[in-house]
Parts: sequence; C-alpha cells; structure tokens
Amino acid sequence: MSLTAGRSLGPYEIVSPIGAGGMGEVFLARDTRLDRSVAIKVLNREFADNPQLKQRFDREAKTISQLNHPHICTLFDVGHDGGVSFLVMELLEGETLADRLGRGPLPLSEVVKFGAQIADALDRAHRAGIVHRDLKPGNVMMTRNGAKLLDFGLAKLGAMASNASATLATEQKPLTQEGTIVGTFQYMAPEQLEGVEADARTDIFALGALLYEMATGNRAFQGKTRTSLIAAIVSADPPALSQVQPLTPPALEHVIKKCLAKDPDERWQSAHDVAAELRWISEAGSQAGIAAPLTTKRKRRERVAWLLNLATAALAVALTWAFVEWRKPAVHPIESTILPPGNRQFNFRAGNMVLSPDGSRIAFLAADEKSAPSVFVRPLDFGVARQLAGTEGAAYPFWSPDSRQIGFFAEGKLKTVDEGGGPVQILCDASQPRGGSWGVKQIIVFAPSFNDGLSSVPATGGAPVAATRLSGGEVGHLFPSFLPDGKHFVFVSVGGSTPAICVGSLDGKEKKRLMASTSAGAYAAPGYLLFPRGGTLLAQRFDVKKLQLSGLASPVAQNVSLMGRRAVFSTSNEGELAYQEGESLAPTQLTWVDRQGKEIGPLAPPALFFSPRLSHDGRRVAVDITAPSTNFGDIWVFDLLRHVSSRLTYNPANESGPVWSADDREVFYFSERDGRAANLYRISSGGTGEEQLLLDNALTKLSADVSRDGNWLLFIGNANKGASNDIWTYSFRERKASAWLATPFSEAAAQLSPDGKWIAYQSNESGRNEVYVRSFPQSRDKWLVSNGGGGAPAWRGDGRELYYISADRKMMAVATKLIPDFDSGVPVPLFEVRLLDHPSLRQYDVTADGGRFLLNRLATDELHAPITLVQNWTAKLKKE
Repeated sequence: MSLTAGRSLGPYEIVSPIGAGGMGEVFLARDTRLDRSVAIKVLNREFADNPQLKQRFDREAKTISQLNHPHICTLFDVGHDGGVSFLVMELLEGETLADRLGRGPLPLSEVVKFGAQIADALDRAHRAGIVHRDLKPGNVMMTRNGAKLLDFGLAKLGAMASNASATLATEQKPLTQEGTIVGTFQYMAPEQLEGVEADARTDIFALGALLYEMATGNRAFQGKTRTSLIAAIVSADPPALSQVQPLTPPALEHVIKKCLAKDPDERWQSAHDVAAELRWISEAGSQAGIAAPLTTKRKRRERVAWLLNLATAALAVALTWAFVEWRKPAVHPIESTILPPGNRQFNFRAGNMVLSPDGSRIAFLAADEKSAPSVFVRPLDFGVARQLAGTEGAAYPFWSPDSRQIGFFAEGKLKTVDEGGGPVQILCDASQPRGGSWGVKQIIVFAPSFNDGLSSVPATGGAPVAATRLSGGEVGHLFPSFLPDGKHFVFVSVGGSTPAICVGSLDGKEKKRLMASTSAGAYAAPGYLLFPRGGTLLAQRFDVKKLQLSGLASPVAQNVSLMGRRAVFSTSNEGELAYQEGESLAPTQLTWVDRQGKEIGPLAPPALFFSPRLSHDGRRVAVDITAPSTNFGDIWVFDLLRHVSSRLTYNPANESGPVWSADDREVFYFSERDGRAANLYRISSGGTGEEQLLLDNALTKLSADVSRDGNWLLFIGNANKGASNDIWTYSFRERKASAWLATPFSEAAAQLSPDGKWIAYQSNESGRNEVYVRSFPQSRDKWLVSNGGGGAPAWRGDGRELYYISADRKMMAVATKLIPDFDSGVPVPLFEVRLLDHPSLRQYDVTADGGRFLLNRLATDELHAPITLVQNWTAKLKKE
C-alpha cells in the first residue's frame, strides 16, 4: 500500500518511502508526540482483511517489543488506522548486510565482531522464547554502533500471510501449523524444509550460513532451482572456508561448520556459545585454532631468525620478568550463583538484594507462598542464610556503613536491626517508601513516598527533615545512594521534562543533574556510577570530589532485571557485584479462575498488565498495558464477546488505574504527563472522541471507582509533601473535589458498594493494612472487615459479599448485609493467589455474580531467578 507524504497513521506523519519487503513497504515518518523520526512498516493488505491474522500480529508484536537489546532494532509501537496495519520501529542509519555483501566478503575482524553481535541478539530473543526463523543478510542492518537485527519474529506472520494453504490455528496453538514452510530458502535449516516447528537451533543454522557468506562472499548453499537448493541444504556441505579464504582461522571454520550441522542436536545448542566462540577468535586472531604440530613446524622454519635475535630475546625476557615482579598479579572476574534459602523464593519487587560494604555478607528479601517477605542475611563464604526475626513485611533493605546493621521499611515505618538479629528499632514514619541509604556520618537518607522529595533522619531515630525538594515539574525523588563523604548522594528524579540521575546533599543546597535516566543509579567503589540502560548494567567513572562523570560507560552485566525505577543489583567496597538476570519488567497473565481457584483460561497472552477492571455489564475489561521500553502504560479495552482489543490512550506519559462510568460508556483514569502530578482524565470506552481532562490540581491522584448513580468519582489523593494517601471524592454535579477521609494513615483501594451507601477500603491505621467499611457520603460509622491483615477489597455485584486479599495471600470472601445498616460475617478463604504487588491499585476483579475472578498473576518465575555474584567485577571493564 503506497502512502503519500503528509498522511497520518495515528500520531505518526509519513515523510517519504524508504524501501519495500515481503511484508510491506517501509516509510520514514515523524512521531508528532515525541518529535522524533521513526521507521514505519506498512503491512500487506492481508493483515487488514484477516481479523485472526491481525490479532496474531498484535500479539506477536507485543512480545517482540519487550526485546531490549543494543543489537536488536527496537519495536516502538503497533497500530491499525483506516484499514492500514503498521509497525513503528527505531530509525536506523546505515546499510543492510545484503548491500554490504554486494561489495564482497567482510574482513575477518568484522566477521567475528558483527557475528558475535548478531549471536548476542539471537541469544537475548531465545531466552525470551522467541525464534527469528528468517535470519538473512537483508534482515541485518550495519550501523555505526554495530549490527542491528531487524524483523525479529515477525517473519512468521509474513509467511502466513503469503501462504494461502496455511490454516490458522487457535489462540493457544503455535502461530505456524506443523508442516508449513517459512523463511528464506538459502538460510533455512533442514528441519524447516521438512516442516518441523523451528526452535533456537534453527536460527543457529541460519547464523552459520550468514557467517559463511560474510567470510567468503558466497552463499553456503546454492542451486539453480528451488529443488536443487533444497537438496543441497538437506544433504550437502558447503565448500570448506579454507578453500575459499585460505587465511580463515581454523577456529572460525569449526564454529561455522558446527552451526551448519544437519542434525540440530549436533549444532551449537545456544547462540550464547556461538557468541563466546567468536569473541575468543577475535582475541586470538589468525592463530585461533591452529593445531600444535602446525605451530611447531612454523617455529622450526623460524628457528634461524630466533637464533639471530637470541641476545635481544634474552634481554626482553629479563625485562618482562622484572615487569611481572613489579606489577600486581592480574585479577579476573569470578562468577558464582546464590540460591534462595530452603523452599523460599527471592522477592525483589520489594527491594534489591544488598551486599554489605565489607563484602562479607549479602542481605535479601525472601518469602514462601504463605508468608510476607522477610530479611535474610547470608555470609558469602559458607552460604547459610539466616532469617531476621521481626522483619516480616520488610521492603528495601540497606546496610550501615560498618556492615553491622540493616535498615529496612515495614508497616509504614523506617526500622533498623542488627545483622545478627535482635530487637528491631523504629526510627520514623515512611508511608510509601522507595529506598534508603546509610551514610558514614550516621545519617539515613530515604524516599518516604513515591511522589515526594527525599528526607533524612539520624540513624538513632528522630524527626525526618527534607533533604531534597521537588521542582520544575518533578513528581518524585527515589532510591538514594550515598557517596563516600556521607554528605552527597545520588538519586533518580522522575517527572519533569527529563527523568535523570542527580546528585544531592544533606544540607539541601546542592542538586546537580548527572545524566538522563528513567532508572536509579548507585555509587560503586572505587569510583564508578552504576546504572541500567535497557537490560544492560553499565559503569562510568565518577569523580566524587568534582561530582562529575568522565569517560565512556562500559557494560558490566547483561539482561539485568529491572523493577520499575531500579535495577536489581548491588556492590560492596571490596569488589563484589551481585545482580539478578531477568526481563526489564516481568510480564503478568490475566487469568480467569473459579471460586475454588481452578484456572478457567487466560484472557490474553502475557504482557505488562496493571489494574484490570470489568465493565458493569461484564462484557469488557479495561486494563493498563505498560510498554517495556518506557515503563509507561496506556489504557486498553478487551471485548470479551468479540475477542478483540482496542487501545484508548496514546500519550507518551503513563496512564493507568482505569475505572468504568456508571453506564460503561466512558473510562476514567489517571495520567502522569507534562511533568506534573497525576491528574484525572476521561475518554469514550468505544475509542471515539478525544480524551478530556477532568481534574487538575496539586494532588497526585489515583482513580479508584465511580458510583452506580454516576454522581461520584472516588480517587486516592496525596499532596506531594510526604503525607499519607487519603480518599477523595469528585462530584460530577458540582465539578468539585474534596477530601472524604483524611487521616495520618495511608488509605487506598477504595470502592463504593453497589447501592452507593458504603465504601470499602484498606488502611494501615492499626500498623498493618486491614480492610474497613465506612458509611457514605457522610463518614460517620466504621467497621473492621478483615481478620489478621488484608487489602484490595472488591464488592460482589449485589453487595452481599466483599472480597479482599489476606496478608498470607489468600482470596477471602466475607458475607455482607447493607440494609438497614452494614454488617459482615467471618472471612472465609477461597484460594491462594500470587498477584502482581501494588500498594494502591487492586490487581484483580470479580464478576457480578462472584463466580469468576480475573487475576493479574505473575506469568513467569523470573522474579525468583538466582543471584549472580561477581568477584573482582571491575576486571570486566574496558581499560581506559
């Protein structure tokens, strides 16, 4: 489909055509929201005309958009506009590998360099369960920053669109039926030609063919007809590299030959291994893989030259010996694995693991299926972890500078405990903390809330004082990390024009921006700033006296897990680094279960879902789907009858917390945009019309519920001053907001009863979250509903039952009576749940009859992956 300049596809304006491929045409376009250039691939008409294929395309694109890797072209967005289906991708400058090969083979150094980069990209995708299936020179772009892999995984859709005989499978089946051939013939593995479902080893075969062509300039398999080409792939071996390029290192020939093995079991079993071999070849050069006898012969031929230079060699040996004696022994990074204790699992959503400054111990949060996270301490030398009593429900642990105490947050308080156990000390209030750090001056700096500046308090306790103040549209200062002087600290500033890692000081007089970043960094001895970019952990030289960065950032670890605004890593002062591998944000699964917890089926493939809400008629679900590349969400609606989904919001800021209007015609939500606090918006649930700003003031607002009579909107409000969350109401008649329940405690997850006379909510007024019910609109009477802790309440459609999540992660049901006064029975457990944790937004919903629950469950066990411990981590850095 040819598009003219100036045509708009959603927020994207077409500028000019770039090229065309099997799946459609590619255009240069401008993203009018972010004012940046992008590449748009407009897909063939088959996608628009085939609803099932279109739905599969959306599903595949969502998965691929989660691949954050420096050598994979980033997929920004997917859309449909006026019958046009399109992909929005990173705009790359350079030439394809196919164009480069048109000028002949690549030098050896480039073959192994770019080959390793392509292998790394494949390894990243394979770890995410994605197989490319169409790796070829045309799908590799050569840029100034190295190789970039294109069209990752979408080739399978293109093949389906062009194969009229392929029968579409159901949602639960693979996207290509068994027996269907996809891919480009010259780079297809034998099993692909036989119609066997592709796996990672299929891509490794294609990688071998690609490396062969890069090294020789010739295709590995050739034939005059398709039949002869298939015969060559299935039964013949390509000419040896040494025949075509005599100077090819034997090790490279070995790598390629093993990639091209006919039997998948005989190939390299992971792209990671291929990348490692190529990097080794790069270091060894032309001698890589030369056998010892051949080396001996070469030395024999050179014996005369050695004898003539004997005196010079002896002198060189003497000088080398002296140099080795003078310098310190070379150190190398040593990696090991730390597993969770017993039958527990790590819980890094509530805070990182933290290495003690002296490098002797590691503290982390762990829990089993029935308990809240607790702090565990494990020595690094013999590995026996101890649970610290009194730390149940802990979050964001951190060490004292002498490695003798641990600070943590629990029950709305900042607390400390000795590393060997003992009584827990309460220092001050911290309603919704986001990290802390303990300086050498015995001052703790911490984030008391996600939407406030930092505070400081003496390590012995006392009244907190402001350490930083919000300005310029900032909405929060989070995750501080002290510098060695105990006065300055780094933290991440969110909101404003550009999120950034900044430096602050305890006296509040200094604030300096270091770099743009949406995630927190941390100081690491002996003088580095560590920070994540995508899934890579980077280190850059940091002068703690001048408070400035220097040099280039070097990668330290790949595929490091990201939890919102922080990466899961920690360092000691003695050269240890600990981190966890995983997705940037672990995906969740919207799953239907019955009252016994028996799974009925998924609503949609895994994605980054937040806060699902059923419409009152039970026909649709509104939910926030977050983009992994930005950590920002948009509001989507799933139609449960037609099995289609539609996107309602497109603003690059974060939108979340959808709630339905009384007649289901509108969806209300909050949006964090323009560097301001979260404000409330409304939009048609059918996706027509423009969004409308409902309420804009200084409060940070989280939408909670709309009354059935359409008169009231409930929201959670916070004044951005470290205060606790309160319940507010907005009157549609008066167009006015007012505080309905303002207390020194933190309230959240408010929901009106169906008759509009009662509000159920959670509050930590007892020291832990419990579920309460109060009368509405006048808050005269109050009842405690939960027993032993609970939160996230939800009413049944007729008001005769109230559900909530208990402290030990069970779905609870309570019989309720609303007329003439409120009354409730004894809570009854229904089933255990493992939902996404969120302090204020409910992560489940229930049908009007109480028969089915829609759970936002963690889709993978990546949160529980082991900890990787690296000793001498600075040896990983490039020498400056």
